[in-house]
Amino acid sequence: MLTSLLIRNFALIEEIRIAFGPGLTVMTGETGAGKSIVIDALGLVLGERADTTMVRQGSQKAVVEAELDAAPLEGLRSMVEAMEAEWQPVLILRREVSVKGTSRAFVNDTPVPVGVLKDFGDRLVDIHGQHEHQSLLRPDTHRVVLDSDPAVAASLEAYRVLYTEFTAALRELDEARRTRDRIDERRLIAEHQLREINLVHPDAGEDETIEQELRVVEHAEKLAVAANEILDLLYDGEQNVVDMLGRSEKLFEELTRIDASLDPFKTEVRSAATGLAEVARSVRDYVERIDFTPDRAEQLRHRLAEVTGLKRKFRMTLEEILDRREELQKEIDGLDSIDDRIEDLERRTETLRAKTSRAAAALSAERRKAADALGKAVVAELKDLGIKHAVFETRLESTPASSGEPRHLMQEGSPVACDENGWDAVEFHLSTNLGEDAKPLHKVVSGGEVSRIMLALKSIFAGRDGIPIMVFDEIDVGVSGTIARKVGNAMHKLARRHQILAITHLPQIAGIGDAHLLVEKQVHNGRTATRVTALDPDARTREVARLLSGDRVTDAALQSARELMQQ
Repeated sequence: MLTSLLIRNFALIEEIRIAFGPGLTVMTGETGAGKSIVIDALGLVLGERADTTMVRQGSQKAVVEAELDAAPLEGLRSMVEAMEAEWQPVLILRREVSVKGTSRAFVNDTPVPVGVLKDFGDRLVDIHGQHEHQSLLRPDTHRVVLDSDPAVAASLEAYRVLYTEFTAALRELDEARRTRDRIDERRLIAEHQLREINLVHPDAGEDETIEQELRVVEHAEKLAVAANEILDLLYDGEQNVVDMLGRSEKLFEELTRIDASLDPFKTEVRSAATGLAEVARSVRDYVERIDFTPDRAEQLRHRLAEVTGLKRKFRMTLEEILDRREELQKEIDGLDSIDDRIEDLERRTETLRAKTSRAAAALSAERRKAADALGKAVVAELKDLGIKHAVFETRLESTPASSGEPRHLMQEGSPVACDENGWDAVEFHLSTNLGEDAKPLHKVVSGGEVSRIMLALKSIFAGRDGIPIMVFDEIDVGVSGTIARKVGNAMHKLARRHQILAITHLPQIAGIGDAHLLVEKQVHNGRTATRVTALDPDARTREVARLLSGDRVTDAALQSARELMQQ
C-alpha cells in the first residue's frame, strides 16, 4: 500500500507530502488545479520518462519520493536485495531530475538504474488515464489475464515443464549438428592428409636408406674401379697381399723349426691371410652388386623427392609423419560416432515434440473453457454498469511456423509457432451495441465505455494480477447520472482488494470515497503553487456540493451532498 508521496519542486508544486490510506481515495479540484500533476509525479517515481520541464522554475532539481508499506510486498524482497539495498518495513522509491537533464533513482536510499523503478512500478501500480491504452486493453496482457485462471495456470505449468525439456533437446540437437559440421570439415582435412601420406606410403627410415643407395648409384663407376683395384691388391693381382702373406707364412714355418718362439707370428700371418681373403670375396660380391644403370638413379631421385616433399609439406620428420598417419586413422574412425548420436537426438526430439504438442493442446482447451466463463462474467458486470447488450469474446489463434523453424509444435498435423506460453495468441474482443460484431478490445474508443469495460475486467480479475495499487485519472469522463453511480460503486467494490486513487469530477464518485483529497492552486509572493489538502467530513460535504451545484454552494446542494454520501 502507498502510504505517502513527497513531491518537491515538480511543475507547479513547491513541496507537498500526501498521506494515503487503504480503500478508495478520491481527488477533486478545479480544472487546471494540478490533479494530473500529482499523477505525473507518481509516474515519474515509478520510472516513467523524465524531462527538464518537470523541474519547477527557479529550482535546481525535482524530487519525488514514494513510501509503501513493505509488509504485503514480500515478493519484492529478492529484487531489493539483488540491488544490495536493505529490506525494510517501508519501501522507499525516489527519483530526482535536475534542471540539466540528469536523472537519478534510489530504492531504500540505494542508487539504482532508472529502469529498476520501472520494474517496481509495473508490479506495484496500474495507472489508467482517460486516453491511455490501459494494461488490460493491451493485447499482450490478455493471455496473462486468461492464464490467471487456476486450471489454466496448472496446465501452463505442466506444458512449460515439457517445453523446457523439448527446447533443451532442440539446442542439444542443434549443437550436435554444428559439431557434425565441424567434424565433417575436420574429417575432410584428416582424410586429405591421410590420403597424401598414403599416396607416398613411406616406410620407417626410408629417406636415409634412399639417400645412402643414391650416393652409391651416383658414384657406381668410381666405386667399381676402386673396389677392383682393392681386389687386385688383395687377391687378384700378380703381386697381391694374400699371396705375399702365404709366402710369409711358409717362411715362418721354416723358422719355427729352428726357433719355436716365432710360432705366434706364423699364426698371426695365417689369420691375416685368411681375413684378407674373406675381405676380397666380400669386395668381389660388392662389385657384382653395383648397379651401373641410369634408370635406377632416376628412380631413387624420384622417390627421394616424394619423401622429402611429404616431410616439407607436413614440416615433420619421417618418423613423425608415420606417427601422424596412425593418429589420423584413429581420429577418422572416432568421428563416425557423431552420426549415431544425432540419430538418437532426432528421435528424442520428435518424441518430445509430440508430448509437448499434446500438452499445448490441453493448455489451449483449458484456456477456451476459461474464456467461456470469462465472457459470461464480463457481460454480467457490464450489464450492471449499464451496457446491456455487450458481447465479450476471447479469441485464441495459432500462427503457422516459419519454414525451416525447428522450434515448432504440431497442431492437427500442421506445424505452428510456439513459445513458453504455448501456441495461443490471446485477444479480447467486444461489442457494446446490439447487432454489431465484436472488435478487438484495444479499438474500443468511447471514453464512457472504456471506463466501464476497465472496471468490469478489473472487478473480475481483482487479486489475480497481483498489482496492489490502481490509479484512475478521470476515466469517468463520458458517464453521468445513474451510470456514474454504478461506476462509483464498482470502484468502491474494487477498493476492497486494491488501494484505489481516483481523480474525478463526478459527485457520485467523490461522495463514496474512503478518503478525499482536494487539489487547489494558490498564489504566494507572486508565484503560483499547487497544494493538496485532506478533507474532513464537513469539508468533503462542501466539496461534493460544489461538484453538484457549481461554485455557488446552496443549502439544497449541501443536503443533496449529504444524501449522496450517506447512500
